[in-house]
Amino acid sequence: MEKPSDLVERECWEFLALASVGRIALSVNALPEILPVQYYLDGQTLAICLGQYDLPATSINNTVIAFAADSIDDSSRSGWTVQVEGVMEVPMVDGVPRDCGQTAAGQVVHVEPATVNGHRFNLCPFVAGF
Repeated sequence: MEKPSDLVERECWEFLALASVGRIALSVNALPEILPVQYYLDGQTLAICLGQYDLPATSINNTVIAFAADSIDDSSRSGWTVQVEGVMEVPMVDGVPRDCGQTAAGQVVHVEPATVNGHRFNLCPFVAGF
């Protein structure tokens, strides 16, 4: 099986622009959680909708998080994955969308990336179902 090939940061941003669903890893009440989320790019800032989650403010404002998005093409049996680490905060600037249309904690948060990296990969030929 081929080894994954590293993506340069520009490629990572290009791949992130192709998807709209990822996973965020954060601490909620001192326990780790990984949550599926919708996102979009605002330049080189991730804007993430946390609307379906009722999270405490201490989990979402000025906190360090990890984020991942990926895609797999079944026909070519290959894919990509991009990981971002950074600080998440609730935007406080007028004109920045903060409501993603969900109830309760429905809000959009921003992640200022500290690191961005990714890989291209081929699917394992030994996994059943392919």
